[in-house]
Amino acid sequence: MPVRHQVTRGALGLQLATRRLDPRARALPDFVVIGAQKAGTSSLYGQLAAHPSVVPALRKEVHHFDRRPAPIAHYRAFFPRRSVLDAVAARTGRALTGEATPYYLFHPAVPERLHASVPDARLIAVLRDPVARAISGYHHAVRVGDERRPIEEALDPAAAEVLPPPSEAAWYDAARCPARLHGYLARGRYAEQLERWLAVFPRGQLLVLESDALRGGSVPAAVLAFLGLPDDAAPAVPDRNVGAYAAPALGIEARLVDYFRPHNARLGSLLGFQLPWPA
Repeated sequence: MPVRHQVTRGALGLQLATRRLDPRARALPDFVVIGAQKAGTSSLYGQLAAHPSVVPALRKEVHHFDRRPAPIAHYRAFFPRRSVLDAVAARTGRALTGEATPYYLFHPAVPERLHASVPDARLIAVLRDPVARAISGYHHAVRVGDERRPIEEALDPAAAEVLPPPSEAAWYDAARCPARLHGYLARGRYAEQLERWLAVFPRGQLLVLESDALRGGSVPAAVLAFLGLPDDAAPAVPDRNVGAYAAPALGIEARLVDYFRPHNARLGSLLGFQLPWPA
């Protein structure tokens, strides 16, 4: 029986305490969805969790590598026993487990931290038009109570958050880090984030996916091929965490398009192909 990929907060602590008793018997992730926030990572993880060959983690977002480092036994506790994966593989021919924490893509210390623990993990970055991502990120922050500014102010490129250098990992680790809570513009500058990952991981271990590829409710063919998963008929999964909000004034979008244009061009140069956004 696959482990549920979402549990209540109270049950999580109890399960983790029990699971830490047998860390060596537990797997480490075969794949990690590293981001981006508000780009469809919940939908992709739901699709993967429904695949017969995937045993999901105890919860989707483990956040092991984007906070102060914890023992690897704590990380293993989120994943199934190897015996469970072996049983699934006997039925389906392949068995994988993984997690999806969107802040990993942005946090500058995560690539090296993750590589030190799971150097062979397959990485998936889901990217969304950074203009739409910034607007969605703003409304998400409003919904959870982390944003009170009007959208014209919060998404003004002239008032973009100034980030400390990547070497100041403790700032990025903080639970109330401004970039974690907001970061509307910074988190859409994908090229500078992916460059950090590609400085640590081989290009062949990273799949970059545009969020529109997730439409349809089933694991995209590119992800199946990347993970070596059989093209089994898994049930379609509805999109998750889809917010509803009014469209912003055209002036806000126009300023964001201008802001992100050079960053999108840099991303295209890095990847060797242009995503369908203004560049």
